[in-house]
Amino acid sequence: METQNVLLFIAASMLCMCFGWGVRGDAIGGEKGAMLPGVLMGVICVWYTGSDLLMQNVFLFAAACSLGYFYGGIEPYGSTMGLIIEHNKPRYNPSLGYLALAFKGSIWSGLGAGFLGVSFSAMSGVVYKWYDLVIFFALVPVLQQIGYRVFNTPYDPDNGKMPKVCFCERSREEWGRNLVVVAELLVLMLIRRDIFGILLWAGGAVAGAVGWVIGITVFDKQLHPLRNGKRMFGKFSEKHMIDGWKIMEFIQGCFNGLGIAVAFALGWPLAAKNLEQTEAADELWHVLPQNVDTALSWALCALMICTLFLFVIPWKKGGKAVDSNTLELFERPCYMVAPLCMIMLGSVTMAGIMCTFAMYFVVAQHDALERFAEYKHIKLIRVVLALIGAAIIAVQAVRGITLWEIWIFYCFGYLLFTFAAVFHPAVVKEKRKKAKNFKQFIVSFGALTTVQPFFWFLATVMCGFGYFNFR
Repeated sequence: METQNVLLFIAASMLCMCFGWGVRGDAIGGEKGAMLPGVLMGVICVWYTGSDLLMQNVFLFAAACSLGYFYGGIEPYGSTMGLIIEHNKPRYNPSLGYLALAFKGSIWSGLGAGFLGVSFSAMSGVVYKWYDLVIFFALVPVLQQIGYRVFNTPYDPDNGKMPKVCFCERSREEWGRNLVVVAELLVLMLIRRDIFGILLWAGGAVAGAVGWVIGITVFDKQLHPLRNGKRMFGKFSEKHMIDGWKIMEFIQGCFNGLGIAVAFALGWPLAAKNLEQTEAADELWHVLPQNVDTALSWALCALMICTLFLFVIPWKKGGKAVDSNTLELFERPCYMVAPLCMIMLGSVTMAGIMCTFAMYFVVAQHDALERFAEYKHIKLIRVVLALIGAAIIAVQAVRGITLWEIWIFYCFGYLLFTFAAVFHPAVVKEKRKKAKNFKQFIVSFGALTTVQPFFWFLATVMCGFGYFNFR
């Protein structure tokens, strides 16, 4: 297998992750938002291999990386950032803040890269047994709950009861859930001597830590005047035309892409050797019979759709609304555990659903219930979004969706959702009333005037890359 140009691979990885990580913060955020940069990274890695067989099954690896990044998104970090950027607050503690963000960043990116590495090793059929993966994922929910109880409880800020190690003042921390998954994943890879997986995890972990530290440093310097009294980016910062938070996310994405790409390029000869038999047979390893695979995949797809009602129905217990964290405990296995297990067992159908419908569903669900909630025609919008989702499912079931088709959605679809939300008609109308001229009208949007064009520039470059490589 002749690989693509390594420098182009690294550049494309940094570009895609820069875009994906930035859009993640705009379009959804959290664990579901993290699916976008993950799937982009998975696609680029498969492209680098130069393997026709792997490209024919690209969604398997893209979905593995996408759901691997899902894990880290359950951990809040906004309050942790306050340890660094809130200079006038009593809790200002930059040393602790940098340590905490490096720790959380290493877990987040490490899991995304680690699961990507395991997917390549698993598809070879010579590294893991099917029961390794079934046992692993069966233990995930149990171990996560243990990790949470050990590391992140008690959590009762009103009564002064907090975990012994706590980086957030205003948010419930859950890094214990992911820490035990990292430990479990490393044990599995060590037992099966998956050097490629370990190397990829290490590259992701280091990149996640370094990216967070550098990103938050730039954000902190942009947010506050420098020692000479001036502002980073000069008048752009003074006039609030620069979004330091978004620059931080762009930097994080670049480092994630850099670290994973370098680790992948270094370790690829090991993975390629494992995949020699599958390449010779022109078929990847898979466990489930086709009819079982199809039935289970669509059943899980239906279950994911049903989780929507967890946040629609006004659940109450003892007269009080049930905490959203409790509801998410029922939702997460539908994304974090069952689909990823099937994908690791070679489920092409499940991988296709996660890279097509699920990528649409998570952003449409978020916008239909939250970001578009105040729109005048919200009911009509929800109907339209539902119909689009139904159309995606129908096409996926009948003929499948090509990488080029879904790549266009990755590049521009999320941006359209974001554009519709940030340029709310009522907000635009109010700004037009207050502005004396067109220049004032544009300036009133602040950092959006620089962030949005940059997004569209990145998306255009990515789309051009996809046009020449994925059609």
